[in-house]
Amino acid sequence: MTTLTEAPSTPRRPSAAGRITSIALMELRIIFRNKTVLLGAVLMPIAMAVYLFYFGAEQMVGPSANAVMAGLTLMIVALLGVYLTATTTMATRREELFLKRLRSGESSDTVIWLGMLAPIVALVAGQLAVIAVGFGTAGMDAPARPLVVLGAVLGFLALCATAGMLTSIYTPSAAAAQITTLPFLAVVIGTFFWTAFDDGFEALSRLTPGGALHNLLMAGWGATDLDPSVAGAAVALLAWTVLPYLAATKRFRWEKR
Repeated sequence: MTTLTEAPSTPRRPSAAGRITSIALMELRIIFRNKTVLLGAVLMPIAMAVYLFYFGAEQMVGPSANAVMAGLTLMIVALLGVYLTATTTMATRREELFLKRLRSGESSDTVIWLGMLAPIVALVAGQLAVIAVGFGTAGMDAPARPLVVLGAVLGFLALCATAGMLTSIYTPSAAAAQITTLPFLAVVIGTFFWTAFDDGFEALSRLTPGGALHNLLMAGWGATDLDPSVAGAAVALLAWTVLPYLAATKRFRWEKR
C-alpha cells in the first residue's frame, strides 16, 4: 500500500502592507533610540507649540485668530516633525546604505518609501492630537467645520512627507539638511503670512502651499464661507503633495554619492 507524502509547503511571502509595517516599526525603533532625532521629531515641536500658544493666547479671539493660531502650530509641528525629520532620515539612511539594502530585497520602491515615512507622519499626527486636546482644554474654540480642518491637517502632513522625500535627494548628509530645507520652510511660512495679511492677491496666494493651508483653516473655523475658493485651495494642497512625490520617484538616490 503506497502512502502519499505531502509536498512541503512554501512559506507565505509577506504582503505589501506587512512589509510596510515591518519597515515602519524598524524605523520607529531607530527614532526612539536616537536621542537627537527624538528631540527634533518629538519634543521640540511640542515645546514650540506650547510656547506659541502661551504668547498668543491673549490674541486668540474669534475664528480668524483661532485659524491663524492653528495654522502656525500645524506648520511648526509638521515642518519640524515631518519635513525636517523625513529629509534627515532619508539622507542618513542613504549614507548608511540602508536604503540600498532594503531595495535589494523583495520590497518595491513604494513600499520602502511608505515604510520610511509612515512612522514619522503617525508620530506627528499623535502629537497634533495631544496639542489639540491641550488647546481645547485651555479654551480654544473648536472648528465649525472639523472635517475641513482634518482634511487640511492630513493633507499638509502628506505634503511635508513628500517634500522631505524630494529634498533628501539634494541633501548629502544629516548636517546638510539644516541648509537644504530652508527654501521650502521659507516658502511655506512666507506664503501663509502673505495670504493672511495681503488681500490684493488672494487668488494667486491660495495656489501656494501656505496660502492653501490658510484658506482651508479659515473655512474650517468658519471665518470664511465654503465657496469655490476652498475647493481650489484643497486642489492646490493636493497638487503640492503629488508633484514632489512624482519628481522624487524619478530622481531618488538609493546610495550615497
